[in-house]
Amino acid sequence: MRSSRLFWKLFLISVGLNLTLAVGFLFIVTSSQRGEINRQVEQRLFDTAVVLRSHVADLVTDVLDHPADEELDRQAQKKLQALIKRLASETQTRLTIIDGDGQVLAESERNPQLVLNHANRPEFQTASEVGRGVASRESPTLHIDMYYLALEIPSIPGKSAFVRVAIELETINDRVDAVRRSFWLLALLFGAIATGLTYAIVGRIINPLAQLTDRAQAIASGIDQAPVAVHSQDEVGLLAEAFNQMQSELGRRFRQLREKNEQMSTVLGSMDEGIIAIDRDQRIVLANDASKTLLSFTTANEVGRPLLEAVRSRPLYELVQKCLETGGPEQIEFESICQVRRDLAVSATCLPGDPANGVVMVLHNITELRRLENLRQEFVANVSHELKTPLASIKAFAETLRLGAMSDPENNLKFVDRIEEQAERLHQLILDMLQIARVESGEEAFEITDVCVNKVVETCFKHNTDAAERKEIQLVVEPPASPITVYADEDGLTTILDNLIGNAIKYTPENGRVTVRWHEEEDQMLLEVQDTGIGIAPEHHTRVFERFYRADKARSRELGGTGLGLSIVKHLCQAFGGSVNLCSRPGEGSTFQVRLPLS
Repeated sequence: MRSSRLFWKLFLISVGLNLTLAVGFLFIVTSSQRGEINRQVEQRLFDTAVVLRSHVADLVTDVLDHPADEELDRQAQKKLQALIKRLASETQTRLTIIDGDGQVLAESERNPQLVLNHANRPEFQTASEVGRGVASRESPTLHIDMYYLALEIPSIPGKSAFVRVAIELETINDRVDAVRRSFWLLALLFGAIATGLTYAIVGRIINPLAQLTDRAQAIASGIDQAPVAVHSQDEVGLLAEAFNQMQSELGRRFRQLREKNEQMSTVLGSMDEGIIAIDRDQRIVLANDASKTLLSFTTANEVGRPLLEAVRSRPLYELVQKCLETGGPEQIEFESICQVRRDLAVSATCLPGDPANGVVMVLHNITELRRLENLRQEFVANVSHELKTPLASIKAFAETLRLGAMSDPENNLKFVDRIEEQAERLHQLILDMLQIARVESGEEAFEITDVCVNKVVETCFKHNTDAAERKEIQLVVEPPASPITVYADEDGLTTILDNLIGNAIKYTPENGRVTVRWHEEEDQMLLEVQDTGIGIAPEHHTRVFERFYRADKARSRELGGTGLGLSIVKHLCQAFGGSVNLCSRPGEGSTFQVRLPLS
């Protein structure tokens, strides 16, 4: 509370008003009190003068009535002087008797013979005119500030006299100062009490307001606090209750916003599509992780930075400009320039507002789609070519027979054999394509059981023995110390080995060697088919398992391959939960490694 500026402002204003009112009150009261004291003093002097006039009237008449008789006059003045001194001593005042010419007849403080003429005294002049005069001034005789009251004394006709009563102003001032000190002490006492009450009252008013201010600042800083205690039912209490309700509502709203923000962050973070929102000044407002990956942002903290600074992409910048200019949705496709080049499709939409408040862009990574489109186009072209070649041969041989070769006993059977050979090739190609399609679509029904690898290898060697003997290729088996079983389909594993061994025999020159070995490796079986053939260049390793892909197209067709064998191997391995890999160098042979789970 002591640090509250509002508290000190109200407290000082209240204290200032109290002090101002107290000083004003004291000024008015002391002024009125001084006037009252002056009136009381004047009344006292008047009463004293009236009493004095009654006592000295006869003596004054005697003095004024016998001016020629000096002896009588002297005796009367002496009596008058004695009376004046006695009365002055009793009344604690200064008494003076003056005749109409200003001559002092008697004086309580000095010898009247030594006192100057009083004809020019203001109280005497006023009394000469109206019978009563009052004045306050410094006494020329005593050099003391005095308060005077002069009153005319009735005397013999044609002659006048005046009695003057005076009192020191210091006495009056002492009484006024005493009263003033009393009022100041009371004022200080009540001022201290008022200040204490003001401190308590203002503190009682400001304390809940200060608490409300602290809670509001805490809420603004994101710190959740307990409700404000309500101790009254006045406006401040109602404000505290309203604040507590607002705090509760804000807390609920903040929790909802936090949950929605977390949900939105989770959704945006889990999206494969990139999301970028920018304002009308083309500064980034929001960007999810996918967009940072797709565009390789140049800054760590992209929020608030210009788009062109964070993303060095001219097509994206031009798309935003066009979208802001037209106000409608825009789309482009471009290749991102970063360490990993990607094909991106971007759609941009303006945010609501006139003019638009910004743009939201959605980025789609279409690299895989473009690759699949290229593969599809290549697949269609390869299929067309692979189908066209045997069909063209069949058509040519059939035309030859129709045009007269049927009657040629030396060549007609040879042409029929060629037609049969090309038809078989076409049939095998169609069977391989159907098998790949069934495996990829999951329509192929496999009987997954424990399969003995030794038995499958022995069967495959029997299938390929004739082809190996024709090329004088040595088939070598390197079995493990104990039989190994895998969890797979027996026919599918046979197909895998037949394709790998058949390819090894095809691409291995005469007098070469094909070796098959297998062993356990952790929880898998590693089977290797190694040949001493022509080998495969490294740039073809990742693509040899694609359909119709041939590292050496001319030699592959010459050897009668369909280009689907390794693709079938890859899909079957994946269907059994395994994988296939290639290790090869040109001129050093090739090694195909098949990994399948152990049973």
